Amino acid sequence: MSDSTTRKGNYDGAAKFFDILRSGDSRRWSDVQKQFFSQLKGRVLYVGIGTGQEIVNFPPGLDIVAIDISEEMLKRAQDRISSYPGTIKPILMDAHATSFEDNSFDMVLTVCVLCTVEKPVQVLEELKRVLKPGGTLVSFEHVQSRNPLFAWPLLLMNPFSLKLAGTSLIRDTAKNIRSAGYDLLVDSNVYLDIVKMFTSKKPER
Repeated sequence: MSDSTTRKGNYDGAAKFFDILRSGDSRRWSDVQKQFFSQLKGRVLYVGIGTGQEIVNFPPGLDIVAIDISEEMLKRAQDRISSYPGTIKPILMDAHATSFEDNSFDMVLTVCVLCTVEKPVQVLEELKRVLKPGGTLVSFEHVQSRNPLFAWPLLLMNPFSLKLAGTSLIRDTAKNIRSAGYDLLVDSNVYLDIVKMFTSKKPER
């Protein structure tokens, strides 16, 4: 069984509980996300839509292609997709290797994706491929803490988080973004230095 098939099965199985598990985060970050997502424009690729909990925080009128590795997640996102005052096209697809042409999107959005995908730098490189030159990557992510008071507990909790939720608590996402060849423009704390907002650009050349 491939790693992709295993991940898909894990998220299909978690789909029925996903809204319950993420409801607290959805309420907590709603106002911050609305402000952060207000920069979205043009043709947008939304990576890891899940059950679509963040859709309510999008500005209206966007043209969005939304991908997820889980068919069950996409099914549960359908009501939120239908209620959005704009266009969202859901597609079953693995972010590690998409089928989009080069330079297809003006912006790419990730929300708690770079902490869950198996190979974050590979995913970031793939997203850079499909971004237009000068295009923007907008990321709202759990990351590794630089503060030892938080870093050590997160390190100890990480094996359990990976097993239960498939989420790493110790990813250096800023480093991964730079390693994938982006210009990192904004690195802003949302909660301590554990939840962050990143805005990055694909170089023009």
